[in-house]
Amino acid sequence: MNPYPKRSSIHWLNIVIVIMLTIFGIAFATANLALVHVSFLHLSTLDAPLYMPIFIAFFLGVVGGILSLFFSRRKHKFEIERLQEENALLQQEVENLRNIPLQDDV
Repeated sequence: MNPYPKRSSIHWLNIVIVIMLTIFGIAFATANLALVHVSFLHLSTLDAPLYMPIFIAFFLGVVGGILSLFFSRRKHKFEIERLQEENALLQQEVENLRNIPLQDDV
């Protein structure tokens, strides 16, 4: 019994989640059309709808998370490759030790 769902069900689940988030984002944007003035480190923008700075902050957070995951996966990938090479060397050493003829001291 496979505990993992089939690949096609994961694909459809991703599509449903993306559609729900898109609907939520559009509803949020249409409900928050009030103009706000954003200022940060003596840099200011023109008046923009309230949803714009929130979406930009969300987008920057997503990009930061993706970059973090990318570097973490990269580090783990290199560690896996190193361990696989070490495992191959150890397997070869075990095989060599099995093939050594036994010597009697008698």
